[in-house]
Amino acid sequence: VKVPKENVLGRVNGAYDVFNTMMVPERLGTALMTIGAARPALEIATSYSSRRKAFGQVLANFEGVSFQIAEAVMLLDAARSLGYTTARAVDAGVEMNRIRRLVSESKKFITESCQRVAHIAMQVMGGIGYTNIFPIEKIFRDVRLASIWTGTSEVMAMIAAHEWYREYPKAKAAGLTRDPEGDAPEAEAQEEKIYE
Repeated sequence: VKVPKENVLGRVNGAYDVFNTMMVPERLGTALMTIGAARPALEIATSYSSRRKAFGQVLANFEGVSFQIAEAVMLLDAARSLGYTTARAVDAGVEMNRIRRLVSESKKFITESCQRVAHIAMQVMGGIGYTNIFPIEKIFRDVRLASIWTGTSEVMAMIAAHEWYREYPKAKAAGLTRDPEGDAPEAEAQEEKIYE
């Protein structure tokens, strides 16, 4: 298709740059809203396990239950922290390659963590968590979409790896990191380090 010059938006062959810029808020927003979608599952499971009794005591008294709730809390806290760190980097105007890595890492980690939280909530509640008496089953389905929407977890891993392999040599050359290989007791055994 031939497009007249006066009808071209942006620059010719510049759509990929526009796409990459557009996907930053799209992917980070998807990740962060998933935290809000998953948190009610944790709260419902916490409330339920604090009231539901089995073997003469509430479920929360059993380590098999309370440790799962602790894991869900930890995952949501870590997800929120990573999301905030990434948002601050975006706001600070950090280099775009690093932004793409951080956003991809955030989307993958946050959405998968939120899926785990929904899974934990359902496990803690048992069979009733699978029914529509509580909204856990809906939350479980809703958060599942987030790891597909705006790019699958596999695509996020691919982008994060690609950007890291570009970022690391630059950081090493700039002296922003050290060579940890020298920490090994046999670090001088160069003949053992075969890279081919």
